[in-house]
Amino acid sequence: MEDTPEFAQMNGFLFPFLGSLLFVAIHIVIYFLLVRHISSRQYVRRFYSAILWINLGWSVAYMFMRYTDTPKWLFMLASISVGVAFSFLIAALIAGAINGALILIRHHHLAPRVKRYILALCCVYSLYAVYHGLEDPKVEKLSMELDKLSAPLKIVQLSDVHIGGLMDEERVAKIVFLVNQTQPDIIAITGDLVDTSLANAQSALALLSALRAKYGVYYVLGNHEYIHDVQDMLEYLPSLGIRVLLNENLTIGTPELINLAGSADLMGDRLGFLRPDFEKTLANLNPNLPTILLTHQPKVINILPESLLAKADLLLTGHTHGGQIFPISLAVLLQQPYLKGLHKTKTDGYIYVSEGTGFWGPPMRALSDAEITLFELLPPRVKPTN
Repeated sequence: MEDTPEFAQMNGFLFPFLGSLLFVAIHIVIYFLLVRHISSRQYVRRFYSAILWINLGWSVAYMFMRYTDTPKWLFMLASISVGVAFSFLIAALIAGAINGALILIRHHHLAPRVKRYILALCCVYSLYAVYHGLEDPKVEKLSMELDKLSAPLKIVQLSDVHIGGLMDEERVAKIVFLVNQTQPDIIAITGDLVDTSLANAQSALALLSALRAKYGVYYVLGNHEYIHDVQDMLEYLPSLGIRVLLNENLTIGTPELINLAGSADLMGDRLGFLRPDFEKTLANLNPNLPTILLTHQPKVINILPESLLAKADLLLTGHTHGGQIFPISLAVLLQQPYLKGLHKTKTDGYIYVSEGTGFWGPPMRALSDAEITLFELLPPRVKPTN
């Protein structure tokens, strides 16, 4: 096992600092585009300004609370402030565009009223996103035929649980219960399982030892694990009965049913640590069996050469959270080929992009759903001959 890089060791200071700078910039934009001239009455402007700067304080506090033992209610308030910041940034950009249009048509006097309407709608939208974000994940069922599969197989995918903060023991226990209810043959965890240090996540992680699957539980790295004590976590997971797949594959079933392969995340290439090696991941496969590749980011399909991509009949990925909060989700598509769901690859395989079982940052979702994905894989039907 390689040593944790210095970059990852610095996350306790570097990421909160950079995140704080980002939130300062976001709130300044909101002030100038939405709050500054929201009313002709000074006390109204001061009221909205005070709320804005209080939200900035909570957002900055959140960046540092993620690395401390903070009471849950306090962490909840801070995390919601982060979602509010991003929601109101979108509202501010919309308000700025409308204000520009009103100037062009010489109706600038309407701008304060429009800004207040936008602000009210954004508040309602944020409340809905919090309500939906705190709901239990739904079990999303998909049935599909898989070439070369000789018997039915049930696989449950978990992705982007982000244990830490609000994803605590209670929520993890609920996930374990829902997964075990499906009675899967295989459980696949496709990265971003934790989003804090092992010490902070260990009590919740330990609950995963109760996961039950006929052929076991398998895990691959996501990008978030790289910025925490990833080595300790990789060494800890096997004690919970979770098999780590680090650029390797194995055959599953008696008799053998599938090749299951798992790669490290693309973050490893950026850090020069625990790099993904797809040649190794997909080497020496049984050609008579279908191959399922577990990898965190869907953009892998744009990186893999066709000779390797063709080896994977089904890729299980996550990372996108389904965008988590619309319209921020549109920015995800600038980096990833798909936001969610099942898609065909250019080599006639399939890729599935999970919307994620948990959430990152604020407990908010809008036009996305937390999911536990149940795949019912079936042998191909014999096509009738004419």
